[in-house]
Amino acid sequence: MATKCYGWAAGLASLGLVASQAFAQETVSPDTMDKDWTVLVGAGAFVGPEYLGSKDYAFQPAPIGTIQKGPFFVKLTGTTLTANVLPLETIYAGPLIGYGGGRKDVKDNVVKKLDEVDAELWLGGVVGAGYDGLMLQRDRIGARIEIAHDVMGDSGTTATFSAGYEINATERLAFGVDLSTTYVTADYADAYYSVSASGSAASGLSRYKADAGFRDISLNVSSRFAVTENWGVGGTAGASYLLGDMADSPIVEERGARTNAQGGLFLYYNF
Repeated sequence: MATKCYGWAAGLASLGLVASQAFAQETVSPDTMDKDWTVLVGAGAFVGPEYLGSKDYAFQPAPIGTIQKGPFFVKLTGTTLTANVLPLETIYAGPLIGYGGGRKDVKDNVVKKLDEVDAELWLGGVVGAGYDGLMLQRDRIGARIEIAHDVMGDSGTTATFSAGYEINATERLAFGVDLSTTYVTADYADAYYSVSASGSAASGLSRYKADAGFRDISLNVSSRFAVTENWGVGGTAGASYLLGDMADSPIVEERGARTNAQGGLFLYYNF
């Protein structure tokens, strides 16, 4: 659920590049169908805005991991769990479940006076496709769509469209880039970027009603290095640029920033 609630979520989306052999990729060769189970676990420390559009940043630890057999996998990136249920080589699809902390306990004393955004439980699905060896023997291109609906709070529905490219520069070192954009429904826009009458009176910000639309466009780059056969390290960095009603909100224009950066480092172990 890339870039769902916090800025660093965009960086977490790039962690799918970690340990390409163990993470279920956008493409799966036929000879992986009969391989044994593979497991990867790891964790990272990330920094990003408290919410997209905030000028205040915070650190966030996050786990990563995957369990895979052939084309089938269950993958954890941060607080988002996805799975593939299709026995196909170039297309994957499956359920998605994720948790979002909402917008609470922010540092900005003005935004703090606005209506809080409750914690979120996101349920949905992911569909992706990819191709190995686009221009070089060790490169990969892929695209995916993630759709999720908040079944616990009032944050509506989001749809994230992304495309990525990765190249294995050597057997140990790889680089990747990911470009994404997220469309949000009116409920999501209202929860995070509107200013109600009571919120306006409490904060001094002008009343504002945000509507559905594309929330942002995000660009992230990542790298990973296999230190040993089992251990690896990596990093990710990127930026998100708010669009439309989200960018025009007084929460962003007067108290925040239209452009947010995020980044982090991670360590993983491949069994």
